[in-house]
Amino acid sequence: MLATGPGDCSPRRSASLATSPRRAKTAPRMAVATLTSARVMRRPRRADPRAIVGIVLTLAALAGSVAFWVSATDARPVLIATRDLPAGATLSSADLGVAYVRMDDAVYRAALPADTLSTLIGRQLGEPIHAQQLLARAQIADQLGLAPEQVAITIPARPDSAVDGKLRPGDAVQVLVTVTDKARNEVHARQVLERALVFEVGHDVSLSSSGTASTDSTNAVRGAITSVTLAVTADQARQLAEARRTGELDIVLLPPADVSRQ
Repeated sequence: MLATGPGDCSPRRSASLATSPRRAKTAPRMAVATLTSARVMRRPRRADPRAIVGIVLTLAALAGSVAFWVSATDARPVLIATRDLPAGATLSSADLGVAYVRMDDAVYRAALPADTLSTLIGRQLGEPIHAQQLLARAQIADQLGLAPEQVAITIPARPDSAVDGKLRPGDAVQVLVTVTDKARNEVHARQVLERALVFEVGHDVSLSSSGTASTDSTNAVRGAITSVTLAVTADQARQLAEARRTGELDIVLLPPADVSRQ
């Protein structure tokens, strides 16, 4: 047996060492972090105030959106006036608008729903209304088109004294009376009514030659104008009654009222 010294190595160990550099070079390394007392005692990070404010604002906006959605779903569509209109005015589509309003059931029953818009065209107002005002059922005149303080009176009319019969309900007219003084051979015309609304227009109605006595609208032919019914106050009705007995009446067609100045 051969003795080996401390510096000697066997052939097998030498071969192993000769082939191990690549394995040693690729061996993984582990990093070890030491937990010091300074790291243990470090205080936690404080939240950024700007982030907290942003979260609060986001939640507030979300709550506002939810509240608006809830209020919008409770709103009901009703009719409002788009401009000022006097009593007796005939409503048109331009006079009415739709607004969504939250209201109690009692208030809603007194108002006019949006789906009644088409039925109000051509109706008359019994009371004045103002722009952006909620329209109430009581402000619409009855089916006759008379306001509470109005009466209807009929006066005779002819084509040559009533703008050739070109009148229709809702028109504004002026009434004049012409008085003849035979003793002095003078004629005087004066104003009886400054402004009144046409309630109804009467025409001579004859039957078409259909061989029947039916008075249906299909067989009736409208002839010349014979009368005009006006919606006036009681005092104006008395003035008209006196004027028609003292002279001849003439009906003058007036332009629509300028509601923008009222």
